[in-house]
Amino acid sequence: METDCKSNTYAVLDSARLPIAVMEGEDKILRYVNSAFSTLMCKSVEEIIGIPFAQLMPDDEICLLLLDEVYRSGKCETHAQQLNAQSHPLYWSYEIWPTYGDSRDGTKPVGLVLQVIETGSLHRQTALMNEALLLSAVRHHELMEEAETLNGKLEAEIRERQRAESEIEQLAYYDVLTDLPNRRLLLDRVHHAVLTCRRTMRHGAILFLDLDRFKTVNDTRGHQLGDLLLQQVAQRLKHSVRAGDTVARLGGDEFVIMLEDLNEDAAEANEQAEKIGAKVLASLEHPYLLEEHRHYCTGSIGITLFGKSQESVDGLLKQADLAQYRAKAAGGQTIRFFDPQMQAKAIARATLDVDLRFAIQKEQFMLHYQPQVDSNRYLRGVKALLRWKHPQRGLLLPSDFILYAEEHGLIESIGLWIVDTACRQLMAWSRKPETSHLTIAINISSREFGHPEFVTRVLSILDETGVNPNRLILEFTERVMFGSLEETLVKMSALKACGLSFALDDFGMGFSSLTCLKSLPISQVKIDRSFVCDILTNHSDAVIASAILGLAQNLGLSVVAEGVETEEQYAFLATHGCRIFQGFFFGAPQPMEHLLLDCRKIGSPFS
Repeated sequence: METDCKSNTYAVLDSARLPIAVMEGEDKILRYVNSAFSTLMCKSVEEIIGIPFAQLMPDDEICLLLLDEVYRSGKCETHAQQLNAQSHPLYWSYEIWPTYGDSRDGTKPVGLVLQVIETGSLHRQTALMNEALLLSAVRHHELMEEAETLNGKLEAEIRERQRAESEIEQLAYYDVLTDLPNRRLLLDRVHHAVLTCRRTMRHGAILFLDLDRFKTVNDTRGHQLGDLLLQQVAQRLKHSVRAGDTVARLGGDEFVIMLEDLNEDAAEANEQAEKIGAKVLASLEHPYLLEEHRHYCTGSIGITLFGKSQESVDGLLKQADLAQYRAKAAGGQTIRFFDPQMQAKAIARATLDVDLRFAIQKEQFMLHYQPQVDSNRYLRGVKALLRWKHPQRGLLLPSDFILYAEEHGLIESIGLWIVDTACRQLMAWSRKPETSHLTIAINISSREFGHPEFVTRVLSILDETGVNPNRLILEFTERVMFGSLEETLVKMSALKACGLSFALDDFGMGFSSLTCLKSLPISQVKIDRSFVCDILTNHSDAVIASAILGLAQNLGLSVVAEGVETEEQYAFLATHGCRIFQGFFFGAPQPMEHLLLDCRKIGSPFS
């Protein structure tokens, strides 16, 4: 269409007997001249096209000024040279009018048209025509109509060219079916992202997604519905990622997601990419409506990180593609990493998540109890410590799973189970005179304590079990304060009013312990085992332990020394005022059925 438009326009100009030149832009670059103008200039068309008009006519100052005036004002100009100005071929007369783009309202011209009416060389041949032009208003009107027609054609040509350029760009860089970036644009963006990551020292990631069993859709329901599914998948992918990420379609049912600005630490960046990948897979699981048919579709994702490495863009795509094949081989609807170590960690996390949720449902947890004795070595209470009876891995300590539970919102359920189990044990002890005085201390995590319903839930368990709240001690670290000190104080005060007491664990390990003691209703502090283990050989540890004991006594707080493993440690702490002890010297954590609850003194190692 563009070629035809040009041909028709220039055909009209080529047939004109008067010299005509078409130029565009502020520099007035010559884009077209007819044969009459070429003859007038004594130059070939090839020598003229593409140069500024000022280069062609450097000495004609009046003409150059008029061209500038028309370009600025958008008003036509007609000029006749003086008879004594015969040193230039355009010394007779000429007309200049502007050409416009799509809109003539408030815009500058996009170019100019110059038509020579009379020159010295054409004077004799055009004398009759010039006379007719001067005398005939009708002929002048006809010429103006021809100019308007020419101007309209030029405007249409410009609009067509802009539309064609837009279509060419869309076809070159975007997928026709989904309007997502295609492979060409993706490669360009990945290249820039790799360079940016090397400069900022942060990571990016490539997620290679392939739909599971997509061929079945095309084979059973036709390519039309298959295309509709791909379009819906594209929309879900765009809504599953962050604003700055790129979602592209390589072809078929293969999509690539490029993530930028991930964490500087590779392990953290890996987890970020995994979370986004999981979000993508979750978005694909919802049913699709393909015309009147409901369809379910899942995907397999392969992930590779990039950052400091010198891997090529094509190499990164191959790595992610290879990881995607591993995801397919694993049964689909899953994620695999190219890095073997990261993959092993990802599998371990996924397995732990499934096992931990199953353990919560089936109550696979149990409490072990470690004795807490007084200065006379009589049992005063116990510290409840969580254990997981894993069906394959055996008995697991909290260090194997508690951090994951806190990070993934599972600690609330586990914590409530601990509170309930401890309360039921206290209730059982309360029925026997020899154990009715015992207390149980349990750990409370910051995530658990921060739950809006924490106080309500704990009081509900106390009410349900009927336990004496004075026998339950809630231990927390300074991390509990990290949210809001005011909110922490309100919650602790509400629980203390019901009879519960609080102990500050790991005292001396943080920076705000004194703030805790000053602001919160704490009745007990615990000397961390790191100070106790070297208390006899490290002068600094001995001084710190003694200072904690002195401070607690002055504030009216009881002190529990953790990690007591020898007679000498016990003697030192008792001499400096410690009245409650916990450690292997008095007993290891053990199930309730193995705990010694009689009135005998406790004091031999691992008794």
